[in-house]
Amino acid sequence: MTDSPLPEAWQRAEVPPLPAIGSDVVDEFARTIYGRTPDGGRLTEVVLRSRDDGVLDGAADRLRHRAVIACPLDDLELDTVTHLPAGASAEHPVPLVVTLDFEGNKEPPAQVMAAGYAVLAVDYQQIEPDDPDPAATGVRALFPRESWGAVGAWAWGLSRLLDIAGSIEGVDPAEPIVLGHSRLGKAALWAGAQDERFAVTVANGSGCCGASLFRHPGGEDIAAITTKFPHWFVPSFSTYAGNEDSLPVDQHQLLASIAPRRVYVTSAEDDAWADPIGEYLAVQAARPAFGPDGIGYHLRPGGHALLEEDWLHALAFAKR
Repeated sequence: MTDSPLPEAWQRAEVPPLPAIGSDVVDEFARTIYGRTPDGGRLTEVVLRSRDDGVLDGAADRLRHRAVIACPLDDLELDTVTHLPAGASAEHPVPLVVTLDFEGNKEPPAQVMAAGYAVLAVDYQQIEPDDPDPAATGVRALFPRESWGAVGAWAWGLSRLLDIAGSIEGVDPAEPIVLGHSRLGKAALWAGAQDERFAVTVANGSGCCGASLFRHPGGEDIAAITTKFPHWFVPSFSTYAGNEDSLPVDQHQLLASIAPRRVYVTSAEDDAWADPIGEYLAVQAARPAFGPDGIGYHLRPGGHALLEEDWLHALAFAKR
């Protein structure tokens, strides 16, 4: 399913030769790209720190919690923000979107609240610093050995947010959506592939190592991403720089690995670095793994951003 008209050139674009979609490729993605998520990380405490009623013109409440997650070597503390739409309560819980935030305090669009979803977020760098040589350590240092990249750590954090949601009054965590933009869209896809509790996975402008095909030339490639962001992946991933065809996987397989749960990919026409055509072709290649409404795609005008339009298309898909 495609929610938007595509440029004529896109309609003529052909999917390049790709690895076959196997029954279980998640382990290969862990070995090759993201690293293996270690076992461990248990939620031990969720404390409500503050509540602001009627923010966003009275359309939503804002709750701030401090959560403690016990890891093998020490505790990780997260300061989360939950945005609850009007009318959400223990008697009338609302569906949930779990996401990571670049800013830590950004309000979701008012129309998202009007659509009746709770949004649970945390500043992604509270989970793992986004720096190849960080001044402070993150969750990867709380496990006996570091076997995963930062994208994997952020994906782990999305699953812990879902653990936290079960303790928040007014939220129904039964069929949650996980949503991410850019590098956090990569994390959302990896979380969706590993955690079967997520009913819908949404990746916006996720590009290379997200929804875009490695084997479609255009936008960011392995050489560029591993040079600038080596901490996102396992070190051996950089050996495929300039030799994408030798990679044992491609991103249509990651999308397909989430089936029969659902996936929605959003792109922007001018977001060339994320290779929107490569994202679209990955969706097309993954489509056979899904039912008729199992995977969706939207293209909008503009550049690299998560806009209200992207949110609303994704939530409309989730409601189908």
